[in-house]
Amino acid sequence: MIATIKETTNILNKYNLLAKKKYGQNFLIDINVVNKIVNTSGIDKETGVIEIGPGIGGMTEILCEKGGRVLCFEIDPDMVEVLNGEIDKENLKIINQDFLKVDLGNELNYFEGLNKIVVVSNLPYYVTTPIIMKLLDYDNQITSMYFMVQKEVCDRLSASPKTKEYGSLSVIVKLKGDCKREFIVTRNSFYPAPNVDSAIVSIKFRKDDSKGDFNPNFIKFVQNIFEQKRKTVVNNICNNYKISKEEITQKLVEKGYNPQIRAEALALEDIKKIFELL
Repeated sequence: MIATIKETTNILNKYNLLAKKKYGQNFLIDINVVNKIVNTSGIDKETGVIEIGPGIGGMTEILCEKGGRVLCFEIDPDMVEVLNGEIDKENLKIINQDFLKVDLGNELNYFEGLNKIVVVSNLPYYVTTPIIMKLLDYDNQITSMYFMVQKEVCDRLSASPKTKEYGSLSVIVKLKGDCKREFIVTRNSFYPAPNVDSAIVSIKFRKDDSKGDFNPNFIKFVQNIFEQKRKTVVNNICNNYKISKEEITQKLVEKGYNPQIRAEALALEDIKKIFELL
């Protein structure tokens, strides 16, 4: 079992390694937190599990014990050496690549025959958003995702309209699934300890007609209307599209929207209506 401060430092010393800032490496050293994450994910022997950035494998071994097959993506070859040297599991596959450059659709064939695919990861904080955006494209294959992220990012992911945390990321996630903060993880649960607390956030993909497609134009529209949050939707649209302020204002008023409204006050369905309107 690696998820303790003693085991973690022993492993790092054994391989003559230090945590690398360039990869955002902070190793989880609280076995109770590890078990809580795995239990919250609900994985079983009919589940394929994706882990991104496993590091020295503080959670990997338990995922292998509970899950059907585990697919790890680790960018750091030093960490891959540790994983190969310390974890001997037949249901573990380790890919030494940058997850953002991987052909994930092809790699998901590893899970053929299993009932569901779940992502369970302590994400590298410096690439959290790009990783989540990539995974959202695979909602037809992946059932749910359980991430360790900075608490601030968790608040943004799970935010509701009319809150200061609500933004483009909140809307884009809601397009695909239901997001929830599961529990807080303090900075003392890591080695080395980061400067912020973390949280486990879940994203459960909807499998019905309420789920939206990832229209690139709509995604860009969402990002544009939140571009400057203190500005009105009208001003943000004017700044990004060849349409006059008068025309936008008229269209919004005709549909019952206050032309002074800001993006943070708009629910997903309202944003869809304004997008279609324009």
